[in-house]
Amino acid sequence: MGFALPNGATIFVGSKLATPVAVTSVSNASGAVFTVASGHGLAVGDVVLVSSGWTLVDSLVARVTAQTTTSVTIGVINSTDTNFFPVGTGAGSLTKVVEWTEIPQITEVAQSGGDQQYTQIQFLSDDRQRNLATYKAAKSQTITMAHDSSLPIYSVLSAADRYGDTLPMRMYVPKAKETRYWSGKPSFDPQPTTAPNAVETVQPSFAIQSRDMTFYKDVTPQSAA
Repeated sequence: MGFALPNGATIFVGSKLATPVAVTSVSNASGAVFTVASGHGLAVGDVVLVSSGWTLVDSLVARVTAQTTTSVTIGVINSTDTNFFPVGTGAGSLTKVVEWTEIPQITEVAQSGGDQQYTQIQFLSDDRQRNLATYKAAKSQTITMAHDSSLPIYSVLSAADRYGDTLPMRMYVPKAKETRYWSGKPSFDPQPTTAPNAVETVQPSFAIQSRDMTFYKDVTPQSAA
């Protein structure tokens, strides 16, 4: 059993991305291997935004765990079940995150959606309805931060909002010794909420794009930078 407070955590968005590296195929393996052209420029430890024909990993943000001249391995992807990862359909691209910009002065991180939806069925012989799981609702995340229009994150979020970009996101929780990655499309209005005797705030919100969040425990002590 383990648990930790989020105090001291920091959140960043990928503010600069490299040119996408084309992926021609992906293996069905625990630790999926992406076939790429030589000169791909990706190294172990690089953080990439995955684009894939496999919807379960499309928009995933993860670390490169191994690489050769013509392949890149992402260890957190287990694509062994061909019912969910059909053979030969995982091609797409890998885009390296080159630069991160912090979302500072955060006062609250709120989540919504992701809840399981159901439909009911009742057979003639039943005296009680049965619940069948159907789909999970779309997820969104709203971050409340103290207003300061001079912060670099304002231009990053405004541009991504304008162009509909999907941004990689990163959170480091020092007390948990854990880094988390996911992706989202931001919506950002820089006009602050104003009230007497209260710090002005803005609320960038993100439509979550990655189906899963990836988690990496510290191997050695690290900073949030």
